[in-house]
Amino acid sequence: MYIKKFAVACLSLCLCAQPVFSSYAGTIVAGSGASIASPSNVSPATGSSSASSFTADQAWHKINGQYVDASGNPIDGVLMRGISVSKWQGNIDWAKVASDDISFAFVRMVSYGYEGQITMDETFDQNMRQASAQGIKTAPYIYLQTKTVEEARKAGQFAVDTARNYNVNFPIAVDIESPYILTLSVQELTDVINAFCQVIADNGYTPIVYSDFNKLSTEMDTSQIPYDIWLARYGSTNNQFANRTIWQPTETASVNGISGNVCIELAFKNYIGQVGTGNGSSTSTVGPAGSQNHSASATPTVGASSQTGGPGVQAGNGSLTSPTPENVSQSAPTTDTSSTTSSTVVTAGN
Repeated sequence: MYIKKFAVACLSLCLCAQPVFSSYAGTIVAGSGASIASPSNVSPATGSSSASSFTADQAWHKINGQYVDASGNPIDGVLMRGISVSKWQGNIDWAKVASDDISFAFVRMVSYGYEGQITMDETFDQNMRQASAQGIKTAPYIYLQTKTVEEARKAGQFAVDTARNYNVNFPIAVDIESPYILTLSVQELTDVINAFCQVIADNGYTPIVYSDFNKLSTEMDTSQIPYDIWLARYGSTNNQFANRTIWQPTETASVNGISGNVCIELAFKNYIGQVGTGNGSSTSTVGPAGSQNHSASATPTVGASSQTGGPGVQAGNGSLTSPTPENVSQSAPTTDTSSTTSSTVVTAGN
């Protein structure tokens, strides 16, 4: 499912935090668009406002019953609007967030795997509980930095063990954007992603893969990934991948209850009541024949196919996380770490 520790912005999911999916701890940066009332000069036929009256703060909001893009054009198929947050959004007033047409929230749980380090986001517990209390659908996202299938499975189990303490009713996301993990080959990264997601699915949750267009096109083989895609691409183009069910169109939005920028997320799939909540098995749907996600099987085969091609247009390129992990000294939240090795260090992000 984007930070600015370095002048990086978001897309990192963490990047979606304003400075947020910019450090190795996996912060995500967010985007810009204030809440507005539907104007009276909207065309009932198209749901779009006139060019002369449309203003930037109306972008990514609902006008005349339909969400619009940064130019005021209707976006087909959007079912609900959400956000992704991390510690970079600071103290959030979730009651105000809920009043601003925010139906779901991805909350950064952890940066996992850089040299065995697990860095918890210190706002995770608060954000998950307070957002859920306001009726907002919630799910964690994990900024993954593991480089082996074995470590990816441990990261997946860590995510599951932690998620069981919360009301998770949206897909659990794996954030793929760390420069550290991108040193892997296309096949290696694909295998790592599938290993993580398989553990999520095997434990009864629904996984989703977050990354930007460039990485999805060139750094992994999406034809082997049978899970939903959360695409970060800023602008108005959003449907390049068959399994793209969530789109992050901006990292600089404004939402009531949050100081500074936040990433907006638009969902094209109705996950309400459709996602695994940790109580049973979870299934994923692959894309139609001819699509980039078509050939994936329910149980991915390691080392099965070649790299996919695609234009190198990347969303959120300026907001990638830093090449060094965060050094922290705070105590970590109480979390089940039984699935991690004894050498793993759990810390709270600063």
